[in-house]
Amino acid sequence: MHLEDNAAKWWEAYKMSNPYVTWKEFYQDIQTKFGSDDYRSALTELNNLKRTSTVEEYTVQFQALQYDVTMHSGKYDELYFATQYVVGLKEDIKATVEPLVPIIVERAALIAKI
Repeated sequence: MHLEDNAAKWWEAYKMSNPYVTWKEFYQDIQTKFGSDDYRSALTELNNLKRTSTVEEYTVQFQALQYDVTMHSGKYDELYFATQYVVGLKEDIKATVEPLVPIIVERAALIAKI
């Protein structure tokens, strides 16, 4: 474990009061305790991300946020992420990508690069 500061202290107390916790229970508890702000922030950033540099740089930023959101919640499917990706593109590129209705981010990114 690489927990530091308050998280390390929380873990020590947690072990004492939950000696037979399963990995799934622990994962849920630590996400509830420390991950909710990260999830909210990543979701907000993803929804507000706009392409201001190259398509490649935008794709890297988008995918990093996509992975952050997915790490905290599996409720969003590929179509949601592909749609959000297209929404963040500049208007001229969006006009080319959107009619092709990409259903995954990788396909949307490939069309945008072309």
